[in-house]
Amino acid sequence: MLATAGPLPSGTGWIGEVKWDGARAVAYVPEAAPVRLLGRSGVDFTGRFPEVADALTEVCGPLVLDGELVVMRSGVPSFAALQGRIHRTRPEAVRAGAAAVPALYAAFDLLHTGLRSLLDEPYARRRELLEDLELERPHLRVPPVWDSVTEAYGWTREHRLEGVVAKRLDSLYRPGARSRDWTKIKHLRVADVVIGGWLPGGQAGESVRAVLVGVPTPPDDGRLLFVGSASNGMVTAEKRALAAALRRLTVPMSPFTTGASLGLARGTEVRFVRPELHAEVEFLELTDSDRLRQPVWRGLRD
Repeated sequence: MLATAGPLPSGTGWIGEVKWDGARAVAYVPEAAPVRLLGRSGVDFTGRFPEVADALTEVCGPLVLDGELVVMRSGVPSFAALQGRIHRTRPEAVRAGAAAVPALYAAFDLLHTGLRSLLDEPYARRRELLEDLELERPHLRVPPVWDSVTEAYGWTREHRLEGVVAKRLDSLYRPGARSRDWTKIKHLRVADVVIGGWLPGGQAGESVRAVLVGVPTPPDDGRLLFVGSASNGMVTAEKRALAAALRRLTVPMSPFTTGASLGLARGTEVRFVRPELHAEVEFLELTDSDRLRQPVWRGLRD
């Protein structure tokens, strides 16, 4: 069951959960057979996260849990660290990852227990049964919930978490459905950036497909540290107006620091500009490689 992006809900009948910056996975815990961890697309995560599978093996089944695989760094979930684990398949690489960057499974819903389906039970009842299981152990957590969504929003923002998922207490579980009974609200950060290049779009480059942005590097010599590209958030009229402004600033050489990888496909047409236009972008977090994750264009400054 999937959440719908929306505003913070008001009124009674809602609870707030942490929105984990992880990988969604359903845990199948049979009575005797091996545990399985399956992702949304059907990918089998069991062998990639042996520490989580071992923790679930200690649980008395049969059960089916819904939750997320999470890797913590400095007390907060790190999507970059999770990505470093999730693509490892060779046994020696998996073992090294589990030892150096251990993951945990945050179980936030209970779908089946024994031979009984709980899909048609209200969320409040499923949550009560989940807490009664006493699953807490290394690499396995049942995260807290808040009776006040507003309090959950404030707490997660203060602790630099991705956001909140608000759930109706009477909501039933509908596998595969994206429901307004579950509403997700992200905490986004805003960065002041400088445009150093752009990707032309449309006929003859009369529109902007994406802007390449950076931040000044000391000493202030006009060079930029590349932090990412932004395209989402621009409307058609804005793309055309921005292209016209950027064409007047064209330069032959990149203003980004020497050796900066722009992460573009070979053959992509890039037009560099004098770093004079300042802009704002929203982003989720700064990655380990100092790139803006999920940047969204807000507009030019001044």
